Amino acid sequence: MTISEVGIVKRNVIAMIILYGVIVSCAKDITRVTIAKTPLPKNFTATEVKVITHSNDDVACMLFAYRFSQGNVVYFEVVPASDAKEINVIFNGKNIPIAKRSWGFRGFFAIAPDEKPGTYLFTVTIGTKKIDIPVVVTRTAFLVSTIPMDLGKFSQKEFLESPEVQEFIQQSTEKKQKAFATQFADLIRGRAFHPCDVHEVNSQFWAKRVYKLYDNTNGKTQTVERIHRGIDLNGDVGDPVYAMLDGIVVLAEMLFYEGNMVIINHGNGIFSYYMHMEKLYVASGDKVVAGQQIGTVGSTGMSTGPHLHVSLVVGGVQVNPMSILPLPIRE
Repeated sequence: MTISEVGIVKRNVIAMIILYGVIVSCAKDITRVTIAKTPLPKNFTATEVKVITHSNDDVACMLFAYRFSQGNVVYFEVVPASDAKEINVIFNGKNIPIAKRSWGFRGFFAIAPDEKPGTYLFTVTIGTKKIDIPVVVTRTAFLVSTIPMDLGKFSQKEFLESPEVQEFIQQSTEKKQKAFATQFADLIRGRAFHPCDVHEVNSQFWAKRVYKLYDNTNGKTQTVERIHRGIDLNGDVGDPVYAMLDGIVVLAEMLFYEGNMVIINHGNGIFSYYMHMEKLYVASGDKVVAGQQIGTVGSTGMSTGPHLHVSLVVGGVQVNPMSILPLPIRE
């Protein structure tokens, strides 16, 4: 039995674009299917992955990650030596959804942003045989901002606490909860696409940010700390926004904080979502493929200027959405 960690492995991230057959459905703004010209912008440089491999007479396993560190997603493949109808996969004591493929099994799991650095077990059970693979999780240096941001009316306590706004916030929360409660089997057919044509980060994943909150009744100003649970990408109003992975749209409408928002369910507990868009080109229930245009960049909702906020959720855990881009996901 051997367990080895291969160093940084070059992966060809500019894969051939396969235009899947798509049923074009009537979207909120227009009806069309536009596919990004390339999975990754030229200026996206995170094109390497780290790999952990394990093999013995019974099974071969490979785990891929941009980094095995806090806030990243891990893609894995399990190939049994003989036909296995079922396997069980656990990481850090949590069952991981898997999908059967012609060549074996595959799946994804998240390394939580607040996971303590250390060694955790990735366990595969096939019948009566159990394989433990150690995964060393390292620390990620998340950014901390101490400069309070003024969000205009969203920094006004009187505005936020008005009855009509509170009702809108409650409605928005319920719609998001309903969308994230949807369940589908694995819908991902291949590797991920970047959501924009240009990779220019405005605000990093899991950065701690400080906002101003004005109370006009007493003239006092408070500060509120928030964790940024996604990544902000610069763009101009009207720039295209693309689906990162194949899936089904489970929400596409205007919400309070998020503005025009799209949530896509990719199956097996994986969701991506896109916020502050100007226009939406999809509607709830639409099937989309990786790289399909779903809307345009805007500055709707709680936004200080045109940009795209994009997030990725894996098994209920927020991860850096950019960490899935270099992974060699195969059908």
